[in-house]
Amino acid sequence: MTYRAAIIGHTGNGNYGHGLDVVYRDISNVEVVAVADADEEGLGDAGTRTGASNLYTDYREMLEKESVDLVNVCPRVVTHHARMVIAAAEAGVRGIFCEKPLAATLAEADAMLEACETHNVKVAVAHRRANPYEQYGKRLVEAGEIGDLQVLKARGKWDRRSGAEDLAVLGPHMMDSMRYFAGAEVSWAQSHVSQGDRDVTLDDAYDGAEGIGSIAGDRLAAYYVFTNGVTAHFESRPADPEAGVNSRSFGFEAHGTKGILSLRNSPNGEMYIHRHGMFIPDGTVAWERVLIDDWEAIPPGDRTHHSNLMIVRELLTAIEQDRNVIEASSGADALAALEMVMAVHESQRVKGRVSFPMSNRENPYDVWRRETS
Repeated sequence: MTYRAAIIGHTGNGNYGHGLDVVYRDISNVEVVAVADADEEGLGDAGTRTGASNLYTDYREMLEKESVDLVNVCPRVVTHHARMVIAAAEAGVRGIFCEKPLAATLAEADAMLEACETHNVKVAVAHRRANPYEQYGKRLVEAGEIGDLQVLKARGKWDRRSGAEDLAVLGPHMMDSMRYFAGAEVSWAQSHVSQGDRDVTLDDAYDGAEGIGSIAGDRLAAYYVFTNGVTAHFESRPADPEAGVNSRSFGFEAHGTKGILSLRNSPNGEMYIHRHGMFIPDGTVAWERVLIDDWEAIPPGDRTHHSNLMIVRELLTAIEQDRNVIEASSGADALAALEMVMAVHESQRVKGRVSFPMSNRENPYDVWRRETS
């Protein structure tokens, strides 16, 4: 069958994310029939890029007038993600592809998933574990190539966005990947968020970029315990504030009893394996580069598009088989990743361990502010 798709973007306010508007160019059984963008000039450009003939400045009008199977919620700014996803679900679409992070708060994400579950809408989110290296790494872990998985260690890009913004914007990728590798839910988390050499206070809180809400801190460290005993860490600190992008430092390691996997620079992908449970830099056991030839043949600038292709193909399969999204990040996976992000600030607020699922579904700094006023 041929699917009818609609695209929601907002030029100048999150635009169209990381290429979510053009993914269907290479999906033969999907036709983009409509685009919504509140910016008229941007709307015209998006119509040209996607080939859509029906253009709207209001996504609600588009969803009312167009009969579509798929909706891509593209803006990187998350301010209206919840409204857009809920409106699409209530309009009767079958699948939604949403840019990350899923929402600004857990309460918003809860409402989004409730609407999608009520209307049997499949949801996929643009987390970058949708690349061959992470999927191959997951298979190696499951096959016992590094022994029993024990610890996961992730970091952001440590650039000008170090700390809270690094966590909010790039952390969801790492949280999703660590949970994917752990193969279990988080039981509890604890963190430390600081500004320089001191704990953050409410005076440090500010409105983060891309609609992520109140955040604070230029450095942070978080510790997670999964229900199967695997532990995980995420850290972000200032390393090179002048750097535009530190993509090769962005990634995680999976430590097992017999080896270590290192996955970096997602979704372009770099993967290494150390065939011993402990890294001792004496040269006795060397790190080995793992190469996936088909992926390496794709120009680096095109790999995000191919990651998007992997995601929407899985979304279409989930629709056709009436099952959850599995080979990509589902809405539930994205909610779990967002909860891991929010737990960092919640732990700092309560100055202690945070159990999952979290009872506070709002922005921790908004709650902190209310409690002290």
